[in-house]
Amino acid sequence: MKIISKLFLVTVFFGINISCNKSRKDELNAVISHYSRETKDSLKLKAARFLIKNLDGQETLDTTSVVCNEPYFNLLNDVWKREKNQYGSRFPIQTKAIDSLNKKLNLPQYNPNALYVNDAQLISADFLIKNIDNAFYVWRNMPWAKTISFEDFCEYILPYRCSDTYSLNARTYFLAKYKYLIDSVKHSDNSFTAGRFIIKDVDSWFAENVNLLLRYPYLEPIKFSNLLKGKLGDCQDANSVRVTALRSLGVPTVMDEIPNWGNSDAPHFWYKIIDLVHDTVKSLITNQNVLRSTQNIITASSYDEPTYKGSPNKVQISYVRTVPKVYRRCFAKQLNSLAMIKSARDEIPTYFNNAWIKDVTDKYLETATATVALNNNVPDQNYAYLCIFDNQHWKPVSWATIKNNKAIFVKMGKNIVYLPAFFYNGKIIPAGIPFLLNQRGEIEQMPPASEKENVVLCAKYPCRSYVLRWENYMVGGRFQFANKSDLSDTITVNTIKNIPFYQTQLNISTPQKYRYLIFQFKGLPVTYISEIAFYGLNAEGKEIKLKGKLIGNPGSYPYTADKLINGNRADLFKSVKNGDSFVGIDLGQNNAGRITKIIYMPYSDDNSVVANDNYELFYWNDEWISLGQKKAGDANSVAFENVPKNALLLVKNTAGGIQERIFTYKNGKQVFW
Repeated sequence: MKIISKLFLVTVFFGINISCNKSRKDELNAVISHYSRETKDSLKLKAARFLIKNLDGQETLDTTSVVCNEPYFNLLNDVWKREKNQYGSRFPIQTKAIDSLNKKLNLPQYNPNALYVNDAQLISADFLIKNIDNAFYVWRNMPWAKTISFEDFCEYILPYRCSDTYSLNARTYFLAKYKYLIDSVKHSDNSFTAGRFIIKDVDSWFAENVNLLLRYPYLEPIKFSNLLKGKLGDCQDANSVRVTALRSLGVPTVMDEIPNWGNSDAPHFWYKIIDLVHDTVKSLITNQNVLRSTQNIITASSYDEPTYKGSPNKVQISYVRTVPKVYRRCFAKQLNSLAMIKSARDEIPTYFNNAWIKDVTDKYLETATATVALNNNVPDQNYAYLCIFDNQHWKPVSWATIKNNKAIFVKMGKNIVYLPAFFYNGKIIPAGIPFLLNQRGEIEQMPPASEKENVVLCAKYPCRSYVLRWENYMVGGRFQFANKSDLSDTITVNTIKNIPFYQTQLNISTPQKYRYLIFQFKGLPVTYISEIAFYGLNAEGKEIKLKGKLIGNPGSYPYTADKLINGNRADLFKSVKNGDSFVGIDLGQNNAGRITKIIYMPYSDDNSVVANDNYELFYWNDEWISLGQKKAGDANSVAFENVPKNALLLVKNTAGGIQERIFTYKNGKQVFW
């Protein structure tokens, strides 16, 4: 009886799948049939075949699997309607709203079990036909689109998606929303002119807000309709919206991406308008660590901050994010992609198991070719990879065919440290010595030498130039004491004159006791502070950390004054406008104390070495090998002995933190890569 039941279920299961497959095939055939009726639709028929040929295997977010996100995006939409004039830059408005909703409804805070479904299982004939008809309408009617070839139209205007989420009505929505712009640029054949109108509007209501998503990770992944509803997302989300809006008006556009920055910990995405005649990019990115704006070439590739005086000489200031490779998200399957040429037995990294990416690195960068000799640790490998360090792991960003134990990697970004590797049993296996591909395009290998040296380290990560801006906000601030409630008897005990790059200790010698202990920032444009701690003597003459009631500026939500005294260096106090020009503590009536020292830290990325924290140093020799742990001294540095010269190094704060960069030690200074 059980056997019969199982056979019955199997029969039903296969019957359902055959029926479903037939149903999906019928849907796609219906599109072909629709455009086969009249000869005037011959191009539309070709377009339909292009879409159908290339959609199978592409996966999209199953919107029903993230339905638990819906209340948040309904709320954010309501907030936007109330606060639209300030919404894009008002992180406090969004956080306060979400915190209030969580408290009110006691919603479960977790990452949804997002599911992704093959497009071929979802696409309907009606949707494809509407998409094709709308795409042809803008191609034939928008002045900037009329000169675009059919091949470029198919790749850059026709596709219904550019990321792993899309909306059934997005093209219709944006065409209606921006149709008024047509009159403004109706005589222009310049795609960039039309694009600027659209992007300016999109950027006025859509906010790239990574900080919000880090704070509330359960908001992701975000379906396309919720991107439009909540009007926020990360850089991939934002560019998915931009590309869709541009294509909907006939502006030929793609999404390009970096699988991971060369000297940082994340991928990056941006839109690219395809118009070679009017393209404004005339010079390429060099990856040199110099003060040069390259935002017009690749967004976020330079920090574009002014220089600040007063940073320690041994601290490396980082002005750019380096770019190892750039890939284009195509709709057509790329016949020379690794996913298409590999054999069934070849195991390859997930990123490259994608038939829809195309290498366009040399469109953006000055590149070099790296010919790499490989070791033989892993047999029967057809492909090798170059990896960058993403702060925690080696991540493959380029591939090449192995021939005679060598691999030739073309179009590589320079001024980046790479590790040659194999991919075996789901893991990255080192295949050689890490090397710097220097500015001249030459390989500088980094084998640890037998000769040893002593090193003094001041940071576990390079100081990005915008961090100096945060720290500079404390310059000009004054530490003051008082005993009268109106602070009329205030005395200034210290004025900050230089950028306080590290945690700083001020020793106080005044013998008088004080009740009100404050940091005065009157006259400063804005104030960011991480921590302030006041120390004094108790009745027994022992030095203790003083506690009291917070007074002064309450701070801007969620960067409130309580963050100053919670002991968490990653937290931030940000002064609220139109509030008191100081913040501090009231020790209370009859509790005035003799102050012995003040310890403070500006807001930063908390990557400098902090006095009394423990650090562990590693060097690379086919794996990370520990050189032991040391406690940082009061000088905000930590020293290690017997470190192999020429080695690639990594230092970690044992208390935690995920931002750690590989570096070399040259001429008494850390050089980060």
